[in-house]
Amino acid sequence: MRRCGATIGWVGVLSALMLLSTAGAQTLSNRTIELVRRNCETTIGRQEVTLFANGTLRIRQRANAKEQFKLAELNPEELEAFVNRLSVEDLSEVPRGRPEVQGDFIERCELHLELADQAPREFHFGRFDSLPLALSRLNRIVDDMALLADSRSPVMGLPRDYVPRAGDVLERADGMLFEVVGYTSDKRGVELTGVNEPLTIFIATEALHDNFVSVIAPHRWP
Repeated sequence: MRRCGATIGWVGVLSALMLLSTAGAQTLSNRTIELVRRNCETTIGRQEVTLFANGTLRIRQRANAKEQFKLAELNPEELEAFVNRLSVEDLSEVPRGRPEVQGDFIERCELHLELADQAPREFHFGRFDSLPLALSRLNRIVDDMALLADSRSPVMGLPRDYVPRAGDVLERADGMLFEVVGYTSDKRGVELTGVNEPLTIFIATEALHDNFVSVIAPHRWP
């Protein structure tokens, strides 16, 4: 009987671990699934607006060779409202468009939409083109997202004088957290390891500010 009880106990533990693993995987998936992403760019700049399945809104902007990020978090009601607005548009007759860029200052956009129970869609258009009504409304919804993210989030980025130290926890533009391990042997790069994932990355020292948006926690050691 004791042996049977131990077996049942292990089954319970394994079941709990599997549930935790599944929940963790789902959370991670929601942080990386893009419900809608619009990227508009010319040869001199760009703006990318992304809504993730966990409710994170991200704006990525580049101008004058400098990149900036803004992040905002939607509550469940706001996320549902945006998803409902995106879902009701009938895009079945909207042409996909062509992705070519026409001139240095002609802004071209690509819009990716991937909602649950709907086939992924992709559209290409000029920022000031005369668009089909459904695509125009879809574009306006993304504009509303950009305005909301812009109003809630200041421009993010690492401090100009930031120097990485072992133990610093940095937030990447996609929301993932990494801890600084230290400099590479040649001092030209920085090694970082994922806080929530077993992932190690190496970033050139001068590119650190372009890949990470904020310092979440300072180093823990002198």
